[in-house]
This record gives sequence, C-alpha cells and structure tokens, in this order.
Amino acid sequence: MFVVTGATGRTGRAVVAGLLRAGRAVRAVSRRPVELEGVESVIAQPDDPAALTAAFAGAEGAYVMVQPNYIPDSPDFPAHQHAVVDAMAAALAAAGTGRIVTLSSWGADKPGGTGPVAGLHYLETRIDALDAVVTHLRAGYFMENLLGHADTIRDRGVIAAPFDPDIAMPFIAAADIGHAAARILLGPPAAEILELHGERDLSMAEATRVIGGLSGRPDLRYVRQSLDEFAAGLRDAGVSASVAGLMVEVAEAINSGHTAAVQPRSARTTTPTSIEEFVTDALISGTLPSAASR
Repeated sequence: MFVVTGATGRTGRAVVAGLLRAGRAVRAVSRRPVELEGVESVIAQPDDPAALTAAFAGAEGAYVMVQPNYIPDSPDFPAHQHAVVDAMAAALAAAGTGRIVTLSSWGADKPGGTGPVAGLHYLETRIDALDAVVTHLRAGYFMENLLGHADTIRDRGVIAAPFDPDIAMPFIAAADIGHAAARILLGPPAAEILELHGERDLSMAEATRVIGGLSGRPDLRYVRQSLDEFAAGLRDAGVSASVAGLMVEVAEAINSGHTAAVQPRSARTTTPTSIEEFVTDALISGTLPSAASR
C-alpha cells in the first residue's frame, strides 16, 4: 500500500492515478475526503503528527509534499512550512516508512534567497535524516502558474509578471510530476535528487506567444512588472506582507540566476507535456480565455 499526501492537488491526483493503474492499493491523505473508487481516504491536517503517523502506518512507500506555493494570508509562511515539515518527518519516522518520494523544486539546492522554495530545502534536509530511501523530485516552473493570468489576458490583452521576459525556465505540467512520482514509487528504490525540467525550457515571452497564437490573440503582450508593482498588486489582492516578500524573492532569484536548474537536461529529466498541449487543454476547459471570450 502506498500513501499519497496532497491527494486532491494537481500532482497528488496524478500520483494516485498512476498507482491505481498499476493495480496498487492507495491511501489518500488530504484535508478533505477523496472520493475515488479503490482509494482509502484519510483526513489529516498537514501539521498533525499523530494523524499523519496513523495515515503512514503500514505503507510500502509515500509521496509527501507541503503547500507547493503559498497561503496568501499567512502571517509567517516559512514558520508554517517548518511546522508542516516537522510534523511530516516525525510521522514518517514513527510509522517507519522506508520509501519516500518528495515534491521539491528547482532552487531547493539553496538554503535561502528563493522565497517559499527555501521551505523545500528544509523539507529535503529533514527527510534525508530519516532511515528511508528518499527521492527528491525538484520540479521546474509549473505551467499552471499561467492560469493565474486569465483575467488580464481577457480584460487587457497582457500577461504581467516580474520575470525577465527572455530568461528560459523549465516549464512543467503538474500531472507530469505526479506521473513521474508514481513511476519512481513503483520502480527500484533509489536515493537521489532528480530534477524535472518539463518538455522544454521557455521564457515568459515565448510562453506568451504560444498562448496568444493558440487562443486567437496574436496581439497578446508580455509586460514585465517592476518588483514594487508586483508586490503592490499582491498586497492589494489581500496577500500578507510575509508572503508578498517571499514572492518578490522568487522573482529576484529567477531573474538573477540564483534559482536555476543544476542538473543537465536529459531524457530522464524531460517530461512529455508541451506548453502547446497544456494551453490547448486549458482553452478547451475554459481555464484560459480564447478570443471568443472577449
């Protein structure tokens, strides 16, 4: 039996699906019930070590993650991350889970200066101290982040973000991360760090051109925000000062190269979903607006 935390999230759902396809028993851990045939659903708060210990009990292996981005109104998101990681590590140790795959991130090789990714460096450090075979999946920049620009695409014909328009980033679809995690759990145990780079590297300017072309908006523009503009927009949206500061740090780290892939792209680090496939699916589902929605 395998345990999947964050089972209702984008990566967790894909891990569950991959394990079920292989005919394996799955215990899905989440803050709300998971209604999937053949899945045992366990409700546990991410910072509750007792509930998590019970959830991990008897597991052959586990996929573990903390909040992958941020909680907008958190007054101290790093403290929240550390509390969740400490609870998770204590539970895995108490349950004796011997095989673990974590969701980490590019940039987690650095202990700080990377925004919320520093919490994933802490995750790797704490999980590495356990008596277990651990694979850390350092995923690139989620394609799903593009969905947050739907309103400005529709209303203003722009994608506005604080990233240098020409810096290439390893764009990856969340489902590909989950599929990779399931494959690793089902394969021979390996203690390693594996970066996942997506189908190819893309700049924000290139991603904007893909979205514009496929959505029937050839005039779609990428606008680079200043860090002050970016922070002000977050605060206006109700994001706490702590979280806004961390998100500014993310942009600074990517723009400066402080956050960067450290493993060379290879067949193993490359995943199948292209930006074109992702955007096409998003247009079909309506999570990105087409020209017809103007």
